[in-house]
Amino acid sequence: MNYEALHELAFLKRDEILKNHTGVNFEKFSNRLGDIEQDPFIGFIGEDFESEEVKVLFLGKSNAESAPEHHEIDRQINSALQTFKNYQNNYRTYANKYLNAMPRWNIMRFVTEFRNQTGLKLNQIAYANIVPWRYKGSPNNVAYEAGFKYFTNKFIDAIKPNLIIPLGSNLETVIKKYLHIENEIHISNGINRTGRDRRIAAEGWQTISEAIDDYFVMKDNFIEKRKANEK
Repeated sequence: MNYEALHELAFLKRDEILKNHTGVNFEKFSNRLGDIEQDPFIGFIGEDFESEEVKVLFLGKSNAESAPEHHEIDRQINSALQTFKNYQNNYRTYANKYLNAMPRWNIMRFVTEFRNQTGLKLNQIAYANIVPWRYKGSPNNVAYEAGFKYFTNKFIDAIKPNLIIPLGSNLETVIKKYLHIENEIHISNGINRTGRDRRIAAEGWQTISEAIDDYFVMKDNFIEKRKANEK
């Protein structure tokens, strides 16, 4: 794990970074929490992620606007980010704040169903958003391009997942368009989130099932390669 690269990402300031990126609509970015909205979500990496044979990264579109009932925990997360910026070896304190917050997110129902059927715990996966700042609605291609340029490619290169599961229908096309990483990564079809994350529709169950199949195929392949190397 390249914690030095994660530490560098913690210093990204939204308006400063994006001011020279053509076509960015700053009105689409949230400012509910004031100045701390300038700081990024630099991704959650579970404590046991590195030890997994198939390293799974769930990749969403962007941070949603902070709901009133989440303001306190969101400010605590930002406080932990500031601590990480001052102490490079303190990523785990920051990640643990997200570990406490993530079960409250509606989108996590898709992640939970995947975990239930693969046996993975939250501390065994990684989670990030292409656009690492809070955004109103779904990002457009300009925002996605900027996200990959300044954050996503660097984050993925730092943690080196084997499997990316996009949290959004057809989001895999966006990822394949802007992802520029040398190591081989399998990208599942995007999870269908019809139902606005409050329920899982039939299309959602189908795409979750496809991602689970991808995971087990990759895991079986890793096991076979390991056994072959041991002979």
